[in-house]
Amino acid sequence: MRTISLALLALTAAVGLNGCTMRIADLTVASSKNVNLNSGALTEGRRVTGSDSVPVILFPLGFPNMEEAIDRAIEKDKCAVGLSDVVIGQEAFAFIVGYQAINVEGNLLIDAAKPGCGGLATQNHRPQYNQAAQASSPSYSTQQQQLEQLSRESLSYEEYQRRYREIVGE
Repeated sequence: MRTISLALLALTAAVGLNGCTMRIADLTVASSKNVNLNSGALTEGRRVTGSDSVPVILFPLGFPNMEEAIDRAIEKDKCAVGLSDVVIGQEAFAFIVGYQAINVEGNLLIDAAKPGCGGLATQNHRPQYNQAAQASSPSYSTQQQQLEQLSRESLSYEEYQRRYREIVGE
């Protein structure tokens, strides 16, 4: 009797604890956002994870979304625009009830050129002009004030760049 109950317990544990994890992809760079890869302000940040899951009750009640999992990982830092050295995996556990999930793990790609992310907008950066250029340009202080005001505004990256170019005259 004891061996039957141990065998039944082992069978229940094997069925109840079964699950499956599968690696889907290894990617160099992944992002669901627009990224300027030519920007000189991209740096690699800390390693983060993100996931999206759906419940299973006899059958899955939806599909886990890879884009949502990537977004959740990227949103761990407000200056992040993507992930590098990315590992994407699928995880499932189901025996009457359970879950299915997409897991994403990667290093954050930080864009310091985004407003409020350590670029010109937050460092009160003063362009290095020679003395003659500063003397001949009476609008230097006005331009600097406009740049400081621009850095305090909450703008999209594209709008910030457009206004910056207008002020600087590029």
